[in-house]
Amino acid sequence: MKELVRQAREAMRHAWAPYSDFHVGAAIEAADGKIYVGCNVESASYGLTICAERMALGAAVVDGARKLKRVVVTTEVDAGPVTRRLAWLFLLAAAACTEEPTAPGDCPNFCPGGQIVIHDTIFTDIIERDSSFSGYVASFHAAAAAAADLPGVQSRPFFLLRAMITRVQPRATDTTTVPIAIDSSRLRLSIVRRDKNATNLRLRLFQLPLTVDSTSDFASLDPYFSAAVDTVNVSAILAGPAIGDTATIRIWGDTIRTDSAGHIVQIARSDSAVLVYFSLDTLRAPFSVPDSGKLAFGVEVAADSLASIGIGTNESVTNGPVIKWFYHYSVPDTLPAPDSVAHDSSARAPSFDSFVFNPATAALDSNLTVGGVPSARSLFRVAIPKFLHDSIDVVRATAILVPVDTVQGMPIDSFGILARPVLTDLGGKSPLSTATSDWAHVVIHTGFADTVRIELTNMVRTWVADTTRPTAFFLNQSPEATSFTEIRFHSSRNPALRPALQVTYVKRFPFGAP
Repeated sequence: MKELVRQAREAMRHAWAPYSDFHVGAAIEAADGKIYVGCNVESASYGLTICAERMALGAAVVDGARKLKRVVVTTEVDAGPVTRRLAWLFLLAAAACTEEPTAPGDCPNFCPGGQIVIHDTIFTDIIERDSSFSGYVASFHAAAAAAADLPGVQSRPFFLLRAMITRVQPRATDTTTVPIAIDSSRLRLSIVRRDKNATNLRLRLFQLPLTVDSTSDFASLDPYFSAAVDTVNVSAILAGPAIGDTATIRIWGDTIRTDSAGHIVQIARSDSAVLVYFSLDTLRAPFSVPDSGKLAFGVEVAADSLASIGIGTNESVTNGPVIKWFYHYSVPDTLPAPDSVAHDSSARAPSFDSFVFNPATAALDSNLTVGGVPSARSLFRVAIPKFLHDSIDVVRATAILVPVDTVQGMPIDSFGILARPVLTDLGGKSPLSTATSDWAHVVIHTGFADTVRIELTNMVRTWVADTTRPTAFFLNQSPEATSFTEIRFHSSRNPALRPALQVTYVKRFPFGAP
């Protein structure tokens, strides 16, 4: 047996598997002790692929071997249930008729009476009662806020900073407080998504009224985007030399880049986000005691070419906007000694952040919408044919969806679509499965208008194996509500372009007398 295993492994080294990278070797020992080997050879045409055990068995047949003794099939990883079953059925079909040594032409009843047939069918009418629902994730709940200046689309993030202290205890033992005097402030924004090929990428900062909230829209905020508080050229700073002396590393934790205006740019080690720091004096970031230091800012992006980036928000946990106030206060001393001055700083995150864009996301229509703000999801119900439940296994299942139009945006605005089965079909409020093995994912590229194919093999296998599960799934954008981008598919209400499901399956193998 060791020699059989060794030769199977040696054959596996010669496998040709450029498409699956799944290498298989097989070794068959005939009744006379002679060993025949084979490896898998893949073809761009699925049906022309040769598996290792078939090649080994073919070599044995060509050499005149008719009785087999032992078979070894080796792989680098687990072959999976479909491959294992098909290989076993093929070898059983070849070997079963050798069980009657005195009458090799007489097959016993367990000899297969047919052959393995792989069916590939596009079901154009089994996806039914599909519909879209909106309002899952709002812009102020998203992990990023889109800033864009594109033909036909403008998007602007904005945020309201939390209140700042106005008085402090000069000493820990004091029962009275003294007012603070603001010296300056430093605002940090995190660019979590950007086009590295953009030139002269600039961020403009605008002061907004403290009344901004979830009801603010592009039209109501547009008048305040006229006179910029500050502008930073991110591309120019990134092109400059890095500063990495001992003092800089001690203060910033890593190298930084800066310009003559005091702006600082740093690349975060954890996620490669671009951290942009605005150095603001009290004229550009006025501290109002009656308002407890609250400030609201809006951000606009520009570049030599089209500009589109993502700004981190509070929901991203670590990449949200942060302002750090630098202040001083007097520490009363015993007369006649003069009062001393102490310096300190305090950081504040936003109490609210969001983004607005123009034009706004269009209302839902008869098509199937995925994405946009607030985010929309589409529900697909699949009527699995009864005969599929009788198949030995689903080899492959692919959802075929036809977009209504080209996806708008820059290449950096490309996004993912996630397919997740429902646990119970309750329409738009259906709970979703947490079994990630049944999920599916596909990337949607901007400027894309071709047919979208989503591999649902594991999901459909689960439905075929368990007829009690609801056969429905949701499509949602991933991540949701971080951009104005969306895609719309033709629904089942359009017979010519409706969603379809392509299923490759193997019917249950017929055993019995031929």
